[in-house]
Amino acid sequence: MPASAICVRRSVISHLLDAYRACPVPNPSGHLTSMSIESPKNSTTIEDIVMIVWFEETAAGGLQYVGGKGLHLQECVRAGLPVPRGFCITTRAYRQALGALSAQINHDATNGEALKACNRILEVEIPSAVQMAVRTAYRELGSPSVAVRSSATAEDLTEASFAGQQETFLGVTGEDAVLAAVRRCWASLWSDRAVAYRATQGVGQEDLALAVVVQTMVPADTAGVLFTRNPVTGSEDTMLVNSSYGLGESVVTGLVTPDTFTLARRPPGVLTREIGGKETRIDASPGSPPTTRTVPEQDRSRPSITDKQLMRLLGLGERVEAYYGCGQDIEWAFCGEELYLLQTRPITTATDAVVSTYGRAAARLSKVLRDDMIEHYPAPFPLDLFAVHQIQDAIQGLMRAAGVKVDSAATLIRGEGTGVIRIHMTAPRPTLATPARLAVLFHRGMSHDPTRWTHEESRLRSCLDAMLERVTRLREMSDREVMDLVHLPLAECARLTASRFLNYNAPLVVNRTICSLLIRLVHANPQVTPEELLIGVPYKTAAMTAQISLLAQQARELGLTALLTGTPSDRLPAALSGSQRGRRFQELVDEFLASYGARCTRLYLPFSNRSWREDPGSFYALLATTLRGNPVQIPQNTPVLSTPPGTRGENTTRSINARLPRSLRFLWKRNAQRFQARHIAREGTAYMLEEFFCVARAGMDEISRRLVDRGQLDDPANIRFLYIEEVQQALDDADMQLSSLAARRRRVRPTAQSVWRDRGEPEVGSALEELRTLRGQPSSSGRACGPARIIHSPDASARLQPGDILVCPYTDPTWTPLFAVAAAVVADSGGPLSHAAIVAREYGIPAVLGTGNATSLPDGVELIVDGTAGTVTITDPAAPLSQSPS
Repeated sequence: MPASAICVRRSVISHLLDAYRACPVPNPSGHLTSMSIESPKNSTTIEDIVMIVWFEETAAGGLQYVGGKGLHLQECVRAGLPVPRGFCITTRAYRQALGALSAQINHDATNGEALKACNRILEVEIPSAVQMAVRTAYRELGSPSVAVRSSATAEDLTEASFAGQQETFLGVTGEDAVLAAVRRCWASLWSDRAVAYRATQGVGQEDLALAVVVQTMVPADTAGVLFTRNPVTGSEDTMLVNSSYGLGESVVTGLVTPDTFTLARRPPGVLTREIGGKETRIDASPGSPPTTRTVPEQDRSRPSITDKQLMRLLGLGERVEAYYGCGQDIEWAFCGEELYLLQTRPITTATDAVVSTYGRAAARLSKVLRDDMIEHYPAPFPLDLFAVHQIQDAIQGLMRAAGVKVDSAATLIRGEGTGVIRIHMTAPRPTLATPARLAVLFHRGMSHDPTRWTHEESRLRSCLDAMLERVTRLREMSDREVMDLVHLPLAECARLTASRFLNYNAPLVVNRTICSLLIRLVHANPQVTPEELLIGVPYKTAAMTAQISLLAQQARELGLTALLTGTPSDRLPAALSGSQRGRRFQELVDEFLASYGARCTRLYLPFSNRSWREDPGSFYALLATTLRGNPVQIPQNTPVLSTPPGTRGENTTRSINARLPRSLRFLWKRNAQRFQARHIAREGTAYMLEEFFCVARAGMDEISRRLVDRGQLDDPANIRFLYIEEVQQALDDADMQLSSLAARRRRVRPTAQSVWRDRGEPEVGSALEELRTLRGQPSSSGRACGPARIIHSPDASARLQPGDILVCPYTDPTWTPLFAVAAAVVADSGGPLSHAAIVAREYGIPAVLGTGNATSLPDGVELIVDGTAGTVTITDPAAPLSQSPS
């Protein structure tokens, strides 16, 4: 639109606005008076009544009227960059359309009823003034095929990109279709994932509004992403380009393995080329949604972009970076010889040499955080990445609330088109606000009464029951409703994770530290640690372990030991049903699974694992391992916050209390009790996460069944090799085939696992060459000698024999029955507060955790484990130092 026309239109509006302000209006007494124009409260601006702003225009309200994406596009146009024509439907249109519904929508969405909030918006009648404004603007644009994108007022900010949290619709043609897409964009502001993401990012839900960008579609021949600084090395001297055929969606969503080019700035040139598979492409089709089709074999092996085009991208990148003054993440497209800039945002992923920028302490912190991620998310499958991002963003949001600059989970943990998932760790960056904000959060967490967990658990149970009721109606639901039932429990898990960390996990460390200092003060036995206080406390894993021991005891009494240890776990249900004693024992197992059956082998990876309740065979395998060990007496359950008289935990508490000066006894008692209470809550929250994950998994199982029935997927188990965006796309596009994509990723799964576990540390062989000794954290005292049994999953527990040293990558509560058999425990990750350490102390076996690479040891090698010193030593000088490559 010509600048003169814009000026004329805004001048007319200004005159109308002046006349509007001068109109008499009734005051509270009923008399007519002129509208005040001095009071900001009553003043009306042009932006309050303008519902359409073209990219060439400037909205005085900026972000609050056109949202983050709209604001960036306006800036790019003003900078003379090649942006496709378009306009923004301002937040005024959103507010006018929803009116009085806004409060109810906010209430629904923030009380676990996001689907209801979305439906309210989808059913609302768009006011005629809004419709007319949108229709007129679309005609002025030329009524082309357009992309309709959400542009939230809290979006594309410097500290959180909000990428993918609201909807985008491509290839929209026709006025009615544009209005429908606008309505769906508005609704997406209140989806489960958007609400949860804002909560984890510390963004308030009140007074939110959504603008919508309508932009001419570019029928791209080639498209992709340009980083003006290398996001892997942090180098400012090189740029990185990903490109593929068709629309850039295939690159952005990871649907294909794109071509990758490294460009040098001076002198300009192509430094490296890596040709990706590019098996499919997405093309814009006027009048219909974009279509996915197969790329011919001969085109896959050649570059999708020429050197001349790469140099044009280099030039574009330099122009955009110069305008914004910082590194940019640019989405671009070539249509014929025309180059278009579709979107740009600041880079938040460049590593920028962590050591030199943030110092050695920050580098060490980065390593600690990276190792923590590897431990908590052991080798996620592509589908797990969706849940991993939700959970990790809850933690990132708390750090952001503490005034620390951190990247989003999607930036830290990235999935590639091959199915390989990598950690791109950057150091958290404290700000001037950090001390004050951290103090506020610290006070909140320490002030939270941990005994309130029982009330919080009751509320969560009610929420869970409502979701489980919907699970019973899965077959009747639409695809969208089923997908909502996947998003809803994960959003609840994100909220629970934030509460778990703030109110229980972090304060627990403080309580433990105080207890540890008081123990040292009275010169107690150096082997006594605060974890002694947890022995006999009825936290979830302890109660569960006691029940498993009780089941083993009942199996022995019923004469079923031989049957349970000698029958393949998948055949046990049928074998048990053949006798009265077997059926009685099956009833006992069913009762146990009703209370504890949500337990999974990998807590935070819900879509690649099964709970005991869903796969009883995995539980029977653990039970068989327990039966092969020596019977162990585990303290029975007792009321919360009380330990059985005479247990080691109670004796330690009394002993320390008696030795302390009277002035410190209250401090000891308060911290000891809170340490116990917070550990109970820590374990309880972890189990509730598993219960919610079961719901999400039920929804995903229904989706995989539908995709198989529709011929889009050959095996329901293969859905774990797909990213959530691909699953959603397949539900929307019945012609999309997923089987070959899943098969390719299945083939590279071993590589993906190796990449995930790589900490950049030396191989175990070189580490042990001199001393033949691994060092880790002393986590349970004592010494033991025996053969190493390398076990990567509890599912392989049958290999563990009494007297073996259990060597594993990590442990969570599902490993605990193995401790009744093992002579000692050694793990790559973990520490004194981990499940392994606490349970090992209960069983009285040594544990050395956090060794980094113990699972690289050869299976069967004789070890001496010193849990007091934190060492693991190979006793045979002739033994190999690591596993032979297979």
